[in-house]
Amino acid sequence: MSFASAPSGAHRIDVTDQTGRAYRAVLDNIQLAAEMALIPFVIVFACEFAPVLLPGGEAAGQVSAALIEAAGFLIFGSVFVVRWQRFVLLGESVSTAPVPPGWVPFFVSGVTLFAVLFAGWAVLVIIVVLPPHILTMTLTGVGGIALTLFSIRVSLIFPAAAAGRLVGMHTAWGWVSGNFWRLFVCLILCYMPFVIANSAIAAIAAISPLTLRIVFAALSLAVSFAGIAVVAALLAQLYRELAPDPEPSTG
Repeated sequence: MSFASAPSGAHRIDVTDQTGRAYRAVLDNIQLAAEMALIPFVIVFACEFAPVLLPGGEAAGQVSAALIEAAGFLIFGSVFVVRWQRFVLLGESVSTAPVPPGWVPFFVSGVTLFAVLFAGWAVLVIIVVLPPHILTMTLTGVGGIALTLFSIRVSLIFPAAAAGRLVGMHTAWGWVSGNFWRLFVCLILCYMPFVIANSAIAAIAAISPLTLRIVFAALSLAVSFAGIAVVAALLAQLYRELAPDPEPSTG
């Protein structure tokens, strides 16, 4: 597997071009994207309502609901992302395997990043309760922003993993050298419209009859999947352009 790419730091992201290409990748292949997303969508949607059937009090029900929804989205949503990124990177559009190639390194990369972020937030939670609160709350806010920016900076670990190339966060960090704020703007442009759309859906659902809530819930999840598809296409494109070719095997 080989991708033509500029040396790290030599290429500058064209924000307008990359954002437009990410949207076009989805719009031009909307049927394929929908087919890839269908089963993960149905399973994730079912996970949102499964907790209603579980026993337990209100607090226990809310915790179980959050855990089930998060697990469903992480596991089955990632299956869709891997299939979609493999299409963008490799042209792979047909796969009958329930778990696509690249899913295991993708999941390992996700768990690794989650562990780093969890550790960072755990430290921030400890800091915020210490006096003086004005200082510690400020430090916690700055730390939270730093963790978010860090996760963006190393986000190319995901398309690399989807393509079967498991890399460390330090490597992905280097790929974005000189391009971080361009990547940041691209991600905002690619996902913010879907955040706004979901906010509008939530506002309408709040004043709608209860019988229509399930329709709005499905619509909201569909919008989220569409946004994820655009972002995943963007990251796949940037990985192809920014990441150097892997060293050929000598053994």
